[in-house]
Order: sequence, then structure tokens, then C-alpha cells
Amino acid sequence: MSSTIGQLSVDGFGVFDDMNGVPGFEGVQGGFFSGLNEFGAMGAFVSIFIGAVFLIVAGVIVYAIISGVRTWSSNNAAALLTLHSTVVAKRTKVTGGSGDSSATTRYYATFELDNGERVELIVGGNHYGMLVENDRGMLTYQGTRFKQFERDVQPQSSVRNGQFHM
Repeated sequence: MSSTIGQLSVDGFGVFDDMNGVPGFEGVQGGFFSGLNEFGAMGAFVSIFIGAVFLIVAGVIVYAIISGVRTWSSNNAAALLTLHSTVVAKRTKVTGGSGDSSATTRYYATFELDNGERVELIVGGNHYGMLVENDRGMLTYQGTRFKQFERDVQPQSSVRNGQFHM
């Protein structure tokens, strides 16, 4: 059961058999959702997923840059302080190093100021090696930046002729 309306033929279900002659429908077969077959839907999902991952990665990078600039700026605005303190702790943090990647070591030292406040700062490896827990001296820092630690001069003791001298 089919009928012909003008140049179009309609089957028994009211669907046009051939839309090639209708302007705007050249080559379109199968209706509205024909572009979303199983491969088309998967392609759309993959495109959306890749776009979302890209936005997340870009967001993390932008956040890291903004956070770094904010820390740098606040350290520059902070006063350069030189205070008497004691080295109370040292620690390291190693990241990376699995497989073929190189390892990175960060060195931290905790100083207790004379007022009881504690400050943990990242120090360079050369300074880390020179610091000993319970050392007392003058700590110079700016914000979260370690500048230097100058140890108090201790009188040297010596042993002469089996006798201990100060």
C-alpha cells in the first residue's frame, strides 16, 4: 500500500521512501537520529571526553601558575626578618625516581624562634648539610623563603696534656 504525492512516494507507514528530490534533504536517509548510530554516538562521546580532560588539565596548569605567582608575590611583599632561633628538626621529601625518571629531593628545616613560634622552610641541599639539630643562631628569611642561618659562635674546647680546657 503506497501512494504518490507529487514527486514523493509514501509507504504504508507515512514515511517518505525517497527524499533525494526534496531541497535540503539530499542524501539524508533514515530520519533525525540517523547520524547517531553506534559509531557516531561513540565519536561524540569520545570528543566530549577528550575536551573535558583537556579543560581539566588546562585548569590544573592555570591554577598552579596562579598559585605560584601568588606565593612569589606574597614573599616579595613580606619583610626580610633576621631572628634568633634554634634548629629543631630537619627532613627530606623525595619525589619521582620510579622507572627511568629522575628523583627530586626537597630539604626542609624547622626553626624555633625565641618567642616559641616555629617556622618550617625549604632550604638548599648545601645549607641542609650544614645545619645540625639544636644549633642556635640568627635565621634570615622572607615569607616562606630561607635566606641564611648564621650559627652562634661557640668557644672551642681542646685537650692539652690530657687536660680538658675551655
